Amino acid sequence: TVFTPYKRKWLERLFDNQQKDFNRFPSENSLSNLNPHAGSYLIPELDDMGFQASQKSIPRKEIDQDIIRSYGDKRDFPALKATSRLGLHLRFGTISIRTVARTAIEGSDVFLSELIWRDFYSQILQHFPHVEKNCFRPKYEYIDWRNNETEFKAWCEGKTGYPMVDAGMRELNATGFMHNRSRMITASFLTKHLLIDRRWGEAYFADKLLDFDLASNNGGWQWAAGCGTDAAPYFRIFNPESQQKKFDKNFEYIKKWVPEWGSEDYPKPIVEHKFARERCLEVYKKALNP
Repeated sequence: TVFTPYKRKWLERLFDNQQKDFNRFPSENSLSNLNPHAGSYLIPELDDMGFQASQKSIPRKEIDQDIIRSYGDKRDFPALKATSRLGLHLRFGTISIRTVARTAIEGSDVFLSELIWRDFYSQILQHFPHVEKNCFRPKYEYIDWRNNETEFKAWCEGKTGYPMVDAGMRELNATGFMHNRSRMITASFLTKHLLIDRRWGEAYFADKLLDFDLASNNGGWQWAAGCGTDAAPYFRIFNPESQQKKFDKNFEYIKKWVPEWGSEDYPKPIVEHKFARERCLEVYKKALNP
C-alpha cells in the first residue's frame, strides 16, 4: 500500500543481482501457450462491438526512443512533445506492456517508474476494490465538499481564470488527452481550491480521456485529493501560478489552448489562491480531526 517499498520489491523481482534479466519477461509468442484454444475463435469486427470511427487524432503506437531517453528531464513541461502518448495503446492492448517495459529498462529509470506506478494502482484496485467508489482512507469520507455546480462547469470548460488549469481542461476537451503535469494541476485545483468531490472530476476524466484506465485514473485523483495511498497529507496544495512559472514560463502551452489569455475576454479567477488554500486546510482539518 506504499509505493516506494512496492517499487523496490518490483525491481527485485525483475533484476537478479542488479543485472537486467529479460528472461523474467515471457516472450510475446509464449503468451499464446496460456490458452491452448487461441486462434480457434471468430474475432468480432469493431462495428459488431459498438465501436465507431472517430475524427480524433490517435497517437502512433511505435515507441520513440528519443522521448524515452529524455523523459526524465522533459516530462513535466506540457508545451513539449516529451511524453510517449502510449497510454491509449496500453489501455486497449494494442501494444504490450512488456515491450514498453523492455524499452524503459534500457532507456529511462524514470519512465520505468511510471510503469510501476501503473502496476501499483492496478494492485490497489485489485486488493482494495472499495476505492472505485470510496476513499482509500475512510476518514476522508467526512470532508464537507462544497460541490458548487457553477464552479464545476467553469472547471470543465476551462474558464476558471487560472490559465494553467484552463489550458489543461481545454486540451482534454479538444483532444481526449491531457499532459500528466496538467492532470495534477487541474485535479488539485478542483479538489483543493474549489472543494469539489474528486469523484466529480474523476468521472469527467473517465468520460473524456482516450487513455482512461480505471485504476490509474482513480489512483491519480485520490492522490490529488489526499485521500489515497500517498503518505503526503492533505496540505499539499498546488499553486497554479507557481506551476506555470516552473513548467510553462514562456506561456507556450497556455497560448496554444487559451488564445484569449491576457485580453479582456479572459475571465477573472473564480477564487483567490490564498483564500482557497486556507479554506481547504480548515475544511480538511475539521473533517480529519473532529
